[in-house]
Amino acid sequence: MTRAMLAAGVAALATAGVLAASGVAQSSGGTTLHLVSKQTKGGFMPKHFTEGARFGFVDKVSGDETGSTRIVCTNVGNKALCTIQVQLSKGTLSAQGIVPQRSNHTPLAITGGTGAYDGARGTVFATDTSRTSSKIDIELLP
Repeated sequence: MTRAMLAAGVAALATAGVLAASGVAQSSGGTTLHLVSKQTKGGFMPKHFTEGARFGFVDKVSGDETGSTRIVCTNVGNKALCTIQVQLSKGTLSAQGIVPQRSNHTPLAITGGTGAYDGARGTVFATDTSRTSSKIDIELLP
């Protein structure tokens, strides 16, 4: 598992929150945003990636919005089931999904938010660009 694959989901959540807070997510046709996620220090990794092993990361996102994320995953075969929390100045966003070892337009579900991001919904598409960064495309529903 790489930090980049998990960071991608995090960046996507941050973008979704910005849209929900700004009212863009409520537009008639929805919208798409683009972000970059980069790993930072922090988190935890198991010594061995056995079935059910848990691991986590702390990442920073940039682009249309900035913030920090917390990612916690459970190893499931050669993939991971990940829950992602994004902390922004006006609230938080959540997402969840199955992430492969190398993401290439991998979809993750935006599962909700709090504060100004309440009601955010849509899909995050994550693509690893290196071992330490990911490109995020976010499609928000109206």
